[in-house]
Amino acid sequence: GTITVTTSSLANGATANVNAVGYNGYMLYKIYTSDAGWVRLYTDVASRISDASRPSGADPAPNAGVVAEVITTGPQTILLSPGVVGFNNESTPNNNIAMAVTNLSGTTQALTVILTAVKLEA
Repeated sequence: GTITVTTSSLANGATANVNAVGYNGYMLYKIYTSDAGWVRLYTDVASRISDASRPSGADPAPNAGVVAEVITTGPQTILLSPGVVGFNNESTPNNNIAMAVTNLSGTTQALTVILTAVKLEA
């Protein structure tokens, strides 16, 4: 299935923290962005907060809770091969996928991110 999230209007270089409604556990196949952006998926909100100061291009720390990340240069779909297993690691697991989305388009705009994923756990 597909999981879609659209940020509010973001200045170039600005980041939005969003929670996509998805699955407790999933296999991620593709990430689409409507324009240039840096998208990070996390196991939980605490991991997203801890990773907030990491610059693009730097690897996340071990055990950082980063499920996947992509940097796109325009409207683009990134194929993740092999697929990436993601899951919600909150103290009470839920179907939210914690994400950070940074606008790299050069203009102020909202970005749409579409995840293509298969549900592994409700």
